[in-house]
Amino acid sequence: MRRWLDRIWRWGVRLFVLAALLALAHTAWGNLELYRQRVERAERLRAAIATERARATRLSEQARYVRSEEFVARWARLEAGMVRPHETPYRLSWTPTASPPPSPPTPTPTPLPWQAWWIRLQGR
Repeated sequence: MRRWLDRIWRWGVRLFVLAALLALAHTAWGNLELYRQRVERAERLRAAIATERARATRLSEQARYVRSEEFVARWARLEAGMVRPHETPYRLSWTPTASPPPSPPTPTPTPLPWQAWWIRLQGR
């Protein structure tokens, strides 16, 4: 009887160890999946940071240009219509030099064969 209990005990221990190993493997696989997701998210965030840094650089360059005298002078001339002292402003207006081309004549519709017969029967 003792031998039979030893076999059951050994198989029970083996099954317990196998179940523990499977549980550890499952946990490790889940942790590995979480690690992979975090690495992907970190890469996306790095790309977003690089994009935003480039955007910030462009915006700071644009802000520097807007504060410059060159921008103010260009805006005053083109947008506000201002001139410097002792300058004469000219406004060019467009006037048409020729009349528009005549429209092409509308074509007369060609009657279908049965319509042509009907017109001939009526004597038109």
